Amino acid sequence: MTRRRVVMAAAVAVGLMLTAGLVRAQQAAAPVEGKLKVQLEYKGKGTVDASHQMWIWVFDTPNISAESNPIATGFLKENKTAYKFAGLPKDVYIAVAYDEKGGYDGMSGPPPQGTPIAIRGGTGLGSPATSVPTGGDDAKVEITFDDTIRMP
Repeated sequence: MTRRRVVMAAAVAVGLMLTAGLVRAQQAAAPVEGKLKVQLEYKGKGTVDASHQMWIWVFDTPNISAESNPIATGFLKENKTAYKFAGLPKDVYIAVAYDEKGGYDGMSGPPPQGTPIAIRGGTGLGSPATSVPTGGDDAKVEITFDDTIRMP
C-alpha cells in the first residue's frame, strides 16, 4: 500500500470513530419519553371531589422541598383514580397532597400549611423520595396516603 492510501485509510477510520462517538453522545443526551400512570388513594378525613382535589407533582430530583420546581403536575377529582403523565425522564420522584380546605390551585406555590401530603418513599418534607421508573403504557405506581404527614 502506498503511503497516500495508508494516510487516507487512517483518516477514514478516525472519521468513522468520531461519527460513531457523536451518535452515541446524542443518543445518551436524548431525553427518554417515559410514561407513568400515578394512582392515588386518600384515606384521611374528607372527600376527594372537584373542590377538594388530590395534587400530584413529578420531580427530577429526590430532594423535594417547598422550593422545588416540578417537571409535571396533575390533579384528580376522584379518589382511587389515576393520572397519566407522558414525556418524563427515565426516573422520577413524586409528591402528592390533598386539598382538604379547597381553593388551592396546585401551581402557584407549595401546598398551604397543614395540608396532608406524601412524598413517595419519604417520611415527609426534607426526606429523600424513592425513584419511580417510567416506561411505556404499562408503567404505573400506586400511592396511598392520609392525614399523618402535613405541610409544615
